[in-house]
Amino acid sequence: MTISRLPDGRYKADLRPNGTEGKRYRKIFEKRREAERWEAWIKTNKTVTPGWEPSKKDSRRLSELIETWHQVRGKHLKDGRNRRLMLNNLCNRLGNPLARNVTAAIFAAYRQSRLDHVTANTINHEHTYLSAVFSELERIEEWTLPNELRKLRKLPIDDRELHWLTREEISELLDELKSAKSLNAYHIARICLASGARWTEAETVTGSSFQASTIRFRNTKNGKHRSVPITESFRDSLPIHPGRLFRHAYPTFKRRAKNLSFTLPTGQLTHVLRHTFASHFIMNGGNILVLQKILGHGSLDMTIRYAHLAPDHLEQAKDLNPLTNMDL
Repeated sequence: MTISRLPDGRYKADLRPNGTEGKRYRKIFEKRREAERWEAWIKTNKTVTPGWEPSKKDSRRLSELIETWHQVRGKHLKDGRNRRLMLNNLCNRLGNPLARNVTAAIFAAYRQSRLDHVTANTINHEHTYLSAVFSELERIEEWTLPNELRKLRKLPIDDRELHWLTREEISELLDELKSAKSLNAYHIARICLASGARWTEAETVTGSSFQASTIRFRNTKNGKHRSVPITESFRDSLPIHPGRLFRHAYPTFKRRAKNLSFTLPTGQLTHVLRHTFASHFIMNGGNILVLQKILGHGSLDMTIRYAHLAPDHLEQAKDLNPLTNMDL
């Protein structure tokens, strides 16, 4: 009971409408009915118009929000571990500020100085991931302030040229890899070239990944399995056995690539194999929608980058424009 009678006959109202940790309200009245009305008013206005009590400022640091995000969302993502590491590094570079002080202006200043060390694409990833922390916590009502990073536009990025290898360059690369002490890098590169797989997808295949005339990739970037047809002769040329087929071979690939007569593009050292598959697929008359499924792209926007390599790219403009067959 929050209302009690005092020795002198008056009544004291004593309550904490926001729980034991909230503000305490006490007042003395001549009559019990007055005390009850005041108590009801306090409780009602606390629910309906909480503005009468100043809200506490959120004093959590950015690192605390990142950890909360990781527990409720990040650890359930395929790349959650790497994203958490990236967010913590970003937090440290910002000086682990109060989360409420992470404004669009603060991040804009940060990325301007960061551009001296990384690409705009990397900064845009940081922007996306940090904004996602605030948005996710906002969604579960763990964050009540505005997500300031929504106000800031991403940095514009020029389309990066997609490098691919000619048949002669492919032969030279495979010969170089074949001369290594271990054939792991050689076989992984061949799988990438034959299926459009990413290096890590090809490197982690197991004996059970090969079913009939297909390779089934499980360790994919988007977490979705996909199967790609291969010829029987190609399958028979691989050292297929139970369990994982290859050891980590990226260092071998990187070291051997230095012996080539041509230079593999920076940032696309092994990814050039995937680009090479896609480019030759389109140049040989492959369908862009089929390529999207083979590569596992969630959006056609990613695959359409290869469309200009098609033999008849845009040629239909000559025959399908509205002036065709008109004597004008």
